Amino acid sequence: MAFATNEHKILIVDDDTSIQFFLGELLRKEGFQFDIASTGHDAIGFLKDDSYSLVLLDEKMPGMSGIEVLERIKAEGYPMPVIMITAYGSKELAMRSIRYGAYDFFTKPVDIEIVRTVINRAIERYELQRELETLKTESLEKTLKDEIIAESDEMKRALELSKKVAATDVTVLITGESGSGKELIAKAIHKLSDRRDNPFISVNCAAIPETLLESELFGYEKGAFTGATRQHIGKFERASRGSIFLDEIGDLSLGLQAKLLRALQDKEIERLGGTKAIKVDLRLISATNRNLNAAVAEGRFRDDLFYRVKVFEINVPPLRERGKDIPLLADYFFKKYSKAIGKKFKGISASAISFFLNYQWPGNVREMENLIQRAIILEDNDLITGETVTELISEGRGRKLHGEIKVKDRIETVKSEEEKKLIIDALTEVRWKRKDAAARLGISRKSLFNKMKKYGLIIYH
Repeated sequence: MAFATNEHKILIVDDDTSIQFFLGELLRKEGFQFDIASTGHDAIGFLKDDSYSLVLLDEKMPGMSGIEVLERIKAEGYPMPVIMITAYGSKELAMRSIRYGAYDFFTKPVDIEIVRTVINRAIERYELQRELETLKTESLEKTLKDEIIAESDEMKRALELSKKVAATDVTVLITGESGSGKELIAKAIHKLSDRRDNPFISVNCAAIPETLLESELFGYEKGAFTGATRQHIGKFERASRGSIFLDEIGDLSLGLQAKLLRALQDKEIERLGGTKAIKVDLRLISATNRNLNAAVAEGRFRDDLFYRVKVFEINVPPLRERGKDIPLLADYFFKKYSKAIGKKFKGISASAISFFLNYQWPGNVREMENLIQRAIILEDNDLITGETVTELISEGRGRKLHGEIKVKDRIETVKSEEEKKLIIDALTEVRWKRKDAAARLGISRKSLFNKMKKYGLIIYH
């Protein structure tokens, strides 16, 4: 039964028909809509099919107990408060329900004034929570507007899609060229989602050597291999209840793709050297600059994983297609880095802006950011001139005007930096014992020695 006299709807869960009638009459007089469920299983069905501002939940019912229903409500993230109904003298049970997340409780026989007060107080709290969530969302959207410049229709479209998908929990694939801002979009989705108060963990699949990536993602147990002197929690566990962002997912080996698919299907992982399945509750957001459709056709990317990660796709346009954003982005980076570097300028000259608008930006937003940083450091005038930025683009560093940036070289540099960091971490953990560090990293001692030599890590006694 339901009455359409109030925007708030309350679910009564009790198998006692006299209590159902009593609470129903009280709610009707107070102007609330309500539904009645006689069992815990019925209550779960009601919650899936409708929205409620409050649940009045009896503790003792056939089948599922009130505590079990309360646990389901909290585990599935329903936002409404729950008031438990307990028998007279069961204070211990009432306090237990509070520990499980109930807002309050009242006991049978029911006192009408106490019930009326508790219900209205709970509804007021629910309204306040909704207002705070609305304000938080508006604040986050304003912050995102400051962080992500989107005046062009193409970028506005990407942001609008991000807002829509953020309200769901589906996997998202973000496509676009390197340096176009895919991670910013991933962070925006996380910040606008219900998971925003939990971790956002980012992993660059192209930057971590394949031999180390599995342990970084899934972790390992103490003793999993020689040198594994302690348990290591992987990125998937660290992202629990939050989001994990796998950048350049197209670079994963087929072996790791199979393990990722299993983690997504079963919502659980196993640490290296472990036998226990560990449940993980997270949202996957991934990104690639590759054509995954072509990779699937060529057998380089699993088709079953492809359909798992591409439930919802967002394409981030390259900078050359975002004409309206170019002057705004240039001004944003100019203000950011002139302040950080401590140099005073009047601004960016018209000739520089004209150059920016006509340049093809093969390195996208990342290239512009780096270019403006260098220009601020090197410019001798009080304006960043078109001549300066033209020279910086044209100079040797693997770039030519309207040419292609050597993306492969840049990726190799990032990989090298990440590999060096992982080697130093492994050596530090085993007090620079090369044999143990090599085992920790899963490589031979000779290979470790060569890498240490490459990165200047050889210590001579």
